[in-house]
Amino acid sequence: VVEAKKTTVDPEKGQQQAKLYADCLEAMHGQRPIIFYTNGYETRIWDDIAYPPRKVSGFYKKDELASLVVRRKQKKPLDVASVRDEIVERYYQKRAIGSISEQFANARRKVLLVMATGSGKTRTAVALVDLLQRAGWVKRALFLADRVSLVNQAVAAFKTHLPESSPVNLVTEREKTGRVFVSTYPTMMGLIDETRGDEARFSVGHFDLVIIDEAHRSIYQKYGAIFRYF
Repeated sequence: VVEAKKTTVDPEKGQQQAKLYADCLEAMHGQRPIIFYTNGYETRIWDDIAYPPRKVSGFYKKDELASLVVRRKQKKPLDVASVRDEIVERYYQKRAIGSISEQFANARRKVLLVMATGSGKTRTAVALVDLLQRAGWVKRALFLADRVSLVNQAVAAFKTHLPESSPVNLVTEREKTGRVFVSTYPTMMGLIDETRGDEARFSVGHFDLVIIDEAHRSIYQKYGAIFRYF
């Protein structure tokens, strides 16, 4: 359901009205709709069963909305005990994944991990994606790195430890489909800007999880448009 206000009106003024429409639609059809409210310049999404409202760059596609609705009933509790030992075996890696799981279960959407060089950051990321996908929290994930060598390293790690995710290296493979996409920041910036007719290469709701390798402040300053878009 979308509540659209005039461009001169704060979209927040449409929140309660949108909720009333959602209440009526749920009573009529037995399913709680995903709520959007907008003034044409600012748009917010509100899946009020799971998360508070947040700003988005546009509307989700039909299949992306369907995934959000299905996920409400199908996602399972995140259990760190089910993290696969063949991907990560060190106690601190599992502890990190358990901490992330706890934050996500409390409806937080952002988590920062600080890990030393050589501590297995990439494999921790692979194990996290595996856990979230098996539990039904995530369908598609995006892994971003600042160098092609790190992209290649991440793709190799996913192919080795999670081949069923069909990892796609967006630096070299544009047309392939999979459940994990790996890219440099400039490549992803280009793909966001690239359009085909009225269809963007990746819509705002395409990815359920975005992993940022080495999240420096400079990355947010230079490539912040990626994080605002997704």
